[in-house]
Parts: sequence; structure tokens; C-alpha cells
Amino acid sequence: MPLRPLQCVGALLLALLAALHQTAQAQTARTPRQLIEDLDVEVRRILESGKPDKTPEDAERAAADEIAALVRSAEGHLSLTDIDQRGRTPLMLAAAGGYPLVVQALLADPSVKLRVNQPDAAGATAWIVASFAPTLTLVACQPGTLTRERYVLLPPYLRRMSHLLKTNAAAVGEVMALLQQGGAEADEAAAKRLWLAQCPNATPALREALAGNRLTQTLVNEALARQREFNDAARKDVMQLPEKPPEGMKFTREDKGRNGAPLPALDVQQLHCAHMEKPQVGTLQWSGNVRIRAVVRTRGGVVETVDFETMSSRPPASKFMDYFRAVILRALAGYQCKGEHTFEQEFEFNYS
Repeated sequence: MPLRPLQCVGALLLALLAALHQTAQAQTARTPRQLIEDLDVEVRRILESGKPDKTPEDAERAAADEIAALVRSAEGHLSLTDIDQRGRTPLMLAAAGGYPLVVQALLADPSVKLRVNQPDAAGATAWIVASFAPTLTLVACQPGTLTRERYVLLPPYLRRMSHLLKTNAAAVGEVMALLQQGGAEADEAAAKRLWLAQCPNATPALREALAGNRLTQTLVNEALARQREFNDAARKDVMQLPEKPPEGMKFTREDKGRNGAPLPALDVQQLHCAHMEKPQVGTLQWSGNVRIRAVVRTRGGVVETVDFETMSSRPPASKFMDYFRAVILRALAGYQCKGEHTFEQEFEFNYS
């Protein structure tokens, strides 16, 4: 029996309302970028909890399920492929985090697959970002982190690293394989070039090793070897370890925006941090005022690297400056900030 005109109008209205409801749901739910950034912090908390109520895999599966639901209800939604100031897509963030379930959920969307070889402002694609294995290879890029002064930053990073190594870092390889299945180009030469450009502190020996070996495995092997060497030396005599990084070594790098111009570091107030520690200072046989600016790199809910700049015209003796830097580093180690950013924060200490 054919539908009457009023019935046709009613059916059309119902279809329109259903479509509007789906769109509203997609707009009010967390975006893929927010889901991934929240996941980074959640995984850190799970790994630091003595009695977690879920596993990192549970948390990743929940995020992937939300993204999959978005793809089903609003295929091609702009949030699936949006880019930030540095040209990074949600797919790049998931690749950097080593989240295969999230990568798989994103690649189910045709618009994501269409842009799978889209580069960020530095020229890195999602596959290249994944090949850096940043969740495993920090000390290969920043060997100066393995010092008595900087080691306080490493425990949150090492927990994630240890978790991934329980499965021989299978997640990293799985992400790269999923990207290639989705049409990503495996450009090893470009990956090496870009990694070396962003890691100027890498040792000459590592740079030489990269010339004739695969990037990802070489970086992982280097990071593991350096970490074991540091841990073995610490067990024998911690005071024999390097006290501080080499004089003048810079840890943070200048980011470039989509137009190629340098991006200024964010102010700490612009960050979204789930937790921030306050510097804990004790008594000192010193009086005066000192201001220190910290330029900080955070990724995956973890502060990875810090550069310091003394803002005072008359700073105290070096032993006191070492003390204040240590206080700041201990505080920053507790920061749980969302996203991958370089930010600035100024610290002031007054003793009278």
C-alpha cells in the first residue's frame, strides 16, 4: 500500500531527527584527539596504581570503541582527520602512542585512510612517527637524560616502556603493519633523516649504526642497551654515574607550525594537566631570590625533557642552583599533562 503524503512527511522528519541526533552525539562526545590524549594520562595512572581496576589494554579498547562508534554514526566526521598547529592528526598521535586498537579504529574511516600519508609540519607521516617508537626510545634520542640530575624524570616513562616490552614491543610493530595495510608508505630513508634532525644529541656511534640498519630496531636496541648500562652502573656505585648532562646540551627543540614558522612554547596555563606537583623546598643556608625558567617537553602524560634558564641577575652559587633545579625536576616528574607540547613555566624561590 503506498504511503500517504502525511506519512511520507512524517518518515522524512523521523529520518532527519535521527540524523541530527547522531550528529549531535558526535559533536558532544570526546573527539578522537581528546580520547587519545586522555588515554595517555589514564595509562600512566594505571601503571602507577598499586591496585588498578583495569589494564592499559582495557583503557585502549574503550577509547578505540568510542572512535569506532563515531565512524559508524558519522563517517568522515571532521574530528577524525583534524590537524593541530603542528599538522598532527589523531592517527599520528595514536601511532606515536603505540595504540594499535586506536589506529585500527581510525583506519576504518575512509577519510582517514585517504590521508594516511599526509605529513605533519616537520614532514613526518603517521608511519614515520610510529617508526620512531617514542614510547621506547627516549634515551636513544636524549642520552643526557641518563644522569643523576635528570633520572628523576624517567620512572613514569620506564613503567610504560617495561609494559610494552612484556610483549617484545609487539604494539609498535603492529601499528606500523596496520598503517601499511591502510596504504601508508614505509619510507625508511625519510624516517632516518627526520629522526636525526629532531635528535641532535644522539651519539655519533648511533648515527653511524643507523646508516646501515633498520631505524626502529636500532633505536630500541640502543635505548635498551643504554638503560641496562646505566642501571648496572647505578647498582655498583651510584656516585660514579654522570652527575649532569654535558654543559650547554639543549633538550627541547623548536617546533614549526603548518606555515613553516617557529611556534612559541606554550605557557603552562594553556596546558590541560590532570595533575601538577608543587615544588617541595627545604631549609637552606642561603638567603636571596632566584627565578628560573623551565622549558619543558611533555608527551604521553609524562614530562620527558627540560631546559633551564636563570632569570636572576645575581644567581646564587652553583650548588644552590643545582638544588633548585633538582626541586623543579622532582615537581615536573609528577605532572600529568595531556598532549605533546613544549611549554614554559617560571619558578621563583625566596629565602630570607
